[in-house]
Amino acid sequence: MRPVLVALAVSALALTAACNRKSETAEAPAPAAAPPPAPVAPEPAVEAPGGFQHQAKFDASGYYMAENIQTGAYRLNHIAIGAPSDFSQWEQGKRASVFGPILFQFDDLNSPTVTNEMGGEAHAVTVRLLPEAYSVAPGKMTFKGSDPKLGQVLFSGTFDEAALAQAKAEGASTGPVLRGVLKVGNAPARPVALNYFVGE
Repeated sequence: MRPVLVALAVSALALTAACNRKSETAEAPAPAAAPPPAPVAPEPAVEAPGGFQHQAKFDASGYYMAENIQTGAYRLNHIAIGAPSDFSQWEQGKRASVFGPILFQFDDLNSPTVTNEMGGEAHAVTVRLLPEAYSVAPGKMTFKGSDPKLGQVLFSGTFDEAALAQAKAEGASTGPVLRGVLKVGNAPARPVALNYFVGE
C-alpha cells in the first residue's frame, strides 16, 4: 500500500510542477512591437520658370552670399544679380558669354586654392551658370540653368524687401535677405538662405 501512496504523491508533485510551468508560460508578457519608422519629410518644392521675365522697376542688383550650401564637391559661392538694364539687354538678345542678369557661381572644392585679387583664398576652379530661364519681381525670384558637371540647377526664392533695402543702403546685410529652395542635379531640393553684399 505504501508504494502506491508514494507513486501517487510523486505523480501529484509532477502534475503541480507542470501546471506551474504552464501558468508561468501563459503569464509571460508578449514582446513589444517594434516602433514604426519615423516619417520622412517631403522634399521642398522648387518652382521652375519658363522664359525670361523681370519687372523693370525692381532693382535687386548685388551679390547674394551663400554659406555651407554644398552638393557633392561643389559649393555655392554666391548668386549675382544685375541691374534692370542687364535684364533688358539679355531679353533683347544682347547676351554675353561670361555674365548674365543672374549668375550662380559654384566652387569646385577638389581644386587647389589660390590667392584672389582681394588677397583672400579662393578655389582655382569655379562653375558659373547663366540662366536658361528666370523670373524676377518684387518679393520673388526663380531661376533655371544647367551645367555638364552639376546637371540642371533650379532655384525659387523670396526677397525680404525691407531687409534688402536696408542692406543696399548699408552695403551689406547681417542676416539673410533671400530665402528659397535650391535643387542641383539629382540631389534633393533643400532650403537655403543668402546674405547680401553690394559689391566693390
